[in-house]
Amino acid sequence: MICRLLLPLTAAVVTFHTGQAFAQSAFPAPLPSQAEAPASSASPVPCTNGFAPLREEAEKRGKLIKAASERHASPVEACKLIGSFGQAEIKMIEYVEANAERCGVPPRIAEQLRTGHKNTEAMQKKVCMIAQQGPSTGLYPNEVLGRRRAPAGPVGDFPPWYR
Repeated sequence: MICRLLLPLTAAVVTFHTGQAFAQSAFPAPLPSQAEAPASSASPVPCTNGFAPLREEAEKRGKLIKAASERHASPVEACKLIGSFGQAEIKMIEYVEANAERCGVPPRIAEQLRTGHKNTEAMQKKVCMIAQQGPSTGLYPNEVLGRRRAPAGPVGDFPPWYR
């Protein structure tokens, strides 16, 4: 039961917080009412070209988590996928932090990415703990794999005294 709820929750959390960070361009052009970027800032094109592949990799890994959730993958697989996604998040965070001033990235973007990564780490810890415990959690192997357990006891129409 826990695993069946955990994987969809994992996918929802990962999708939600990456969607928030990605929905806001990390290298926005200033609005007409805002001051222009400092003259020392880099061209938006090199900044975007450096960040876009990192974002695409994180999105790809997030989609793998979502697909694993939809097919009720095992906690072991989910643990690995979430860890892989977390590594992609770290690369984005490092890029944004290293290029924030040069590219004019607002501090809130890096903070959103860090907050999202903390959520990813927490989810990974929970999923990986379930994966390590395996059948000893009181779950049957089929439940760990996301499949339902067969009903206990005899199946069929038996007299009440047999049950």
